[in-house]
Amino acid sequence: MNKKKLLRKAAFETGLSIKEVEKAVDAFLCAVSDILREDGEVIIPDFGKFYVRERGERVCRNPQTGEEFVAPPTKKVKFRAFGNVTNYNFKYGR
Repeated sequence: MNKKKLLRKAAFETGLSIKEVEKAVDAFLCAVSDILREDGEVIIPDFGKFYVRERGERVCRNPQTGEEFVAPPTKKVKFRAFGNVTNYNFKYGR
């Protein structure tokens, strides 16, 4: 599912316009992004947790030349579902 389909589904479920839903989704994503940037975590009860995981240096190889190089450490956003995410709609939805 892409963002456009998500917005349509959320608009249908809530009775709001797609523009209103888009504002809400964008605000949510910006808030999550800001919190994660501060190396925090976002926990949504009965749904899941977004968190940042650091990946250390590693040796990589250029497939064209075969030359090895060291990739610098990076940070990745991860998501871990809590409980039974599929029941979220039954509990909070319609």
